[in-house]
Amino acid sequence: MHVEECLKLNTPTCDVSLPLLPINSHSSGSPLHNTNILYPLFNHMMAKFLALSLSLCFVLFSGCLALRESPQQNECQLQRLSTLKPDNRIESEGGFIETWNPNNRQFRCAGVALFRWTLRRNALRRPFYTDSPQEIYIQQGSGLFGLILPGCPSTFEEPQESERGQERRQQDRHQKVHHFREGDVIAVPTGAAFWMYNSEDTPVVAVSLLDTSSLQNQLDQMPRIFYLAGNQEHEFLRYQQQQQQPQPRQGSRQGQGQEENQGSNIFSGFASEFLQEAFSVNRPIVQSLQGQKEKEDQGAIVRVKGGLSVISPPMKKEQSQRPDEEYEEEDQEQDEKKQPRRKGGRNGIEETICSIRLRHNIAGSSSSPDIYNPQAGRIKTTTSLDFPALSSLGLSAEVGIIRKNAMFVPHYNLNANSIIYGLNGRAWIQVVNCQGETVFDGELGPGQVLIVPQNFAVAAKSQSDHFKYVAFKTNDVPMIGTLAGRNSLVNAMPEEVIAHTFNLRREQARQLKNNNPFAFLVPPQPHQSERRAVA
Repeated sequence: MHVEECLKLNTPTCDVSLPLLPINSHSSGSPLHNTNILYPLFNHMMAKFLALSLSLCFVLFSGCLALRESPQQNECQLQRLSTLKPDNRIESEGGFIETWNPNNRQFRCAGVALFRWTLRRNALRRPFYTDSPQEIYIQQGSGLFGLILPGCPSTFEEPQESERGQERRQQDRHQKVHHFREGDVIAVPTGAAFWMYNSEDTPVVAVSLLDTSSLQNQLDQMPRIFYLAGNQEHEFLRYQQQQQQPQPRQGSRQGQGQEENQGSNIFSGFASEFLQEAFSVNRPIVQSLQGQKEKEDQGAIVRVKGGLSVISPPMKKEQSQRPDEEYEEEDQEQDEKKQPRRKGGRNGIEETICSIRLRHNIAGSSSSPDIYNPQAGRIKTTTSLDFPALSSLGLSAEVGIIRKNAMFVPHYNLNANSIIYGLNGRAWIQVVNCQGETVFDGELGPGQVLIVPQNFAVAAKSQSDHFKYVAFKTNDVPMIGTLAGRNSLVNAMPEEVIAHTFNLRREQARQLKNNNPFAFLVPPQPHQSERRAVA
């Protein structure tokens, strides 16, 4: 079919979804200004080029633009919201894992899943990977973590030992090991294996959000954890079984001794001879690899007797005006903006993906908050602008501390769902939907979660001396619109428009627009009870 006819018919085979480019013709005699054929052809080629560019973009580190699937029909027709607590707990010898039900309609509307794990001293969270981008917030504790990015080199290695009549032991080489501490946000790309270890007496508490609606997830919205080791109950298996009846395994080989495959990790389902040949090891090692004959109580979090010894950078206290910040890695990665560009002879993917910063602290008192009022509190947000790894996840986070009787004004998230997790204290929160109905009016306390869908209006007032929360947001550059205070939608309108919009006198419109001089956090108001009585 002729290109011009194909484009006019707008058939699927034309693959034209972009509007035609505007034409600014200065010479009608030139064949380059023939708008009948060349411009549609040019736009058709540009559409193909952009589609190919986006495809390549997704291949490299799971995408330059982290897109999300829309929730299923009517999932977000929510007439009532509620605070949610974990409803499942899985015990292990080194700690426990708690999960929220991902089948809950509020989680399905937001397209996310949430779980939390607690590591006791010398506890190791066994390596696992997920089918969705993962954002982890360290609520408490400190320790080590590893994040294995497929295809990246092992840059940490042991020093060589001298040969003194002894057989030289092979050097241990592995990918980077990072330190973490309270207030850190850790970005875990889809399919990257992650492990964590607690070397201190204080238990480590980590809250993890999975973006199951990300287009990086080619499966369904049910979260899946793929363990590399062990024989333990999977976090979300219970909820998956509620949706579908278990089916018998198919494709298993007869006469192979299925009783040997008793584990539940990614190696458990392979035939033993496959693994023996793949790893060039003997059968007992393969049995351990598959999680056979393991203690029942080991689980996903195991206890390391005598402590874990791995190659990691030493720790030191910062000497520069940061006494309140505990520790930093001695060879901590420089900010991307400070890293000089190298010329020639380098693998570009290796320099960007394998060396990207995967940890960012947003709760330290030395970090400058984005919103601050000494009498009201502070809010710190991390986005892909200051933490570039979040751009591949399509996620961001904010941590807020609000003083007693202070509040953040009614506002809404323009481009993200917000999953608010209470850390300390309590706050009275109200949420309003598009019909002007109050869908939530209650308290949020420690360990509770409240999901605020995109564009639903929300306001909160602290009921404790310090209400602290972390909010996960489903966009790497979230934007908010305030409904009250300085820079709000109301404040940006002319007084005359406000007066006629709300049926107010001009003086009343001026008060509505100007009486609150604060941008977001409002300090406690004096004589609140008297004001309510007068009102």
